[in-house]
Amino acid sequence: MADAISSTESEVLKADAPVKKVSGRRVIFASAFGNALEFFDFGVYNFFVVYIGVLFFPPSSDPNIGLLLAFATFGVSFFMRPLGGILIGAYADRFGRKPAMVLTISLMSLGTLMIGIAPTYASAGYWGTITLVLARLIQGIAAGGEVGASMSMLVESAPANRRGFYSSWSLATQGLATTFGGLVALSLSAYLPVITGSPDVMSEWGWRVPFFIGVALAPIGCWLRLGLENDVLPKHTGAKGQVEVVRESATKLLAQHSRAIIVGVLITIGSTVATYISLYYYGTYAAKYLHMDQNYAYAAMLLAGVLTFVGGLLVGILCDKVGRKKLVVISRVVILLLAYPSFWLLVNYPNPVLLLSVVFVMVCFTTLGSVPGMLVISELLPKRIRALGFALVYSLGVAIFGGFAQFFATQSIVWLDSLTAPAWYLGGATLLSMLALPFFKDPKNLED
Repeated sequence: MADAISSTESEVLKADAPVKKVSGRRVIFASAFGNALEFFDFGVYNFFVVYIGVLFFPPSSDPNIGLLLAFATFGVSFFMRPLGGILIGAYADRFGRKPAMVLTISLMSLGTLMIGIAPTYASAGYWGTITLVLARLIQGIAAGGEVGASMSMLVESAPANRRGFYSSWSLATQGLATTFGGLVALSLSAYLPVITGSPDVMSEWGWRVPFFIGVALAPIGCWLRLGLENDVLPKHTGAKGQVEVVRESATKLLAQHSRAIIVGVLITIGSTVATYISLYYYGTYAAKYLHMDQNYAYAAMLLAGVLTFVGGLLVGILCDKVGRKKLVVISRVVILLLAYPSFWLLVNYPNPVLLLSVVFVMVCFTTLGSVPGMLVISELLPKRIRALGFALVYSLGVAIFGGFAQFFATQSIVWLDSLTAPAWYLGGATLLSMLALPFFKDPKNLED
C-alpha cells in the first residue's frame, strides 16, 4: 500500500517557485483547534459512555455488559487507526500536511454526526448498534491520519530550540478538548433537567447535544486549516538549476527506521494507556464501581483536562530546557510505583476529594512523559515519512493497548473479582513501555 502511494519518482518544480514559510502562530492555532475538536468528539463519547452502554445494546441482567460493550465500541475504532495512519499519513507526506489535516477533520465530523443521529437499540434494534460502530470506525480512520499530519506540521514549523513547546500543543489540545467536553457535560447535566422539567432528559436525548456541537464547530476548523500555506517536500537542486522533489520508497524508508518505529510503539503504549486511564477512566470507575455521583466523575475529567492543557504546555517548555528522555524516565517510574496505590486508595477511601487528588497526581506524571515521548518519535523519523511513520507508530501503540485501556481495565475487575484490578493493567503497560528506555536518546537534530 505504502509503495503504491509513494513509489520512487521525481517531480520537477520551477527554480523560481517561491517556497513559503508557514507562520508558527498560525500553524499552532490551526492545528490546535482542529486537534482539540477531534478529541472533543472522542471525549464526549467517554463522558456519556454510561448512557451509550444502555441505549445502543441489548438489555442484560449483568450491569457490566452494557458498559463493556460501550468501551469495546470505543476501542474498536482504534483498529482502524493504523489504516488511517497509512493512507492519510502517506497522503500527507506526498501532497502536504494541510490537505491531509482538512480531510481528517471532515471525516471526524461525519462520524460525530452519525453518532448524534444514530437510532437507539430500542427503536431500531441492531441497526442502531451498527450505526454507532460504523461511526466509530470512520472516526478511527480520521484520528489515525490526524495525529501524524498535525504533529509533523507542528514539529517542522518550530525553531530548533522550541520544538518541545510547539509539539506540546498536540497533547495539550487533548486536555483542552476534555475540559470543554467536561464543561458541556456538567452544564447539560445540571441545567437541562431543570429547563425541561424532565429528570430523564439526559438519557433520552440530552447526551446527543455535545455531538451536534462538535459537528457545528467543524467548519471553523476546516476554515482555519485551509488558511495555512501548504508545506513543501524535500528538495534537491538539479544540474540545470531546477529543484527536484525526490520520493523514495516509503516501505524502504520505514524498514531503515525499524528500530525507531519499535521504540516509538513501546513509548506510545505507556503514554496512551496512562492518558486514557488518568483522563477518563478514574472518573467513570468512581461513578460505576464506587457509587460516587456522576457529577464528581465529570469534575474529575474536567480537572484532568485542565491539567493536561496547562501541564502539557509547561512540559513542552521543559523539554526544550532539559531534554526528552529524562522526563520520560521519571514519568514511567512514578506511574509504575503509583498505579496500585491509586486504585487501592479509591477503593478503601471512596470520596470526591481523594478522587480529585488521585487524578491530579496521575495526570501530572502522565503529561510529564507523554509530551516528550511524542516529540521523540517525530524527531527520530525523516521528513519524507514523518507523517506516515508517526501516524503508524502512534496508531499501532494505541490500537494494541491504549484504545482498549478502559475495556481491559473494566474486564480485569470481572476476571480477577477485584476493584483494584485495573492497576495491574496500568502498571503492566507502563512496565512494557519502559523496555524502550535503553534504546533511545535525545535527538540533537531534526532529520529532513
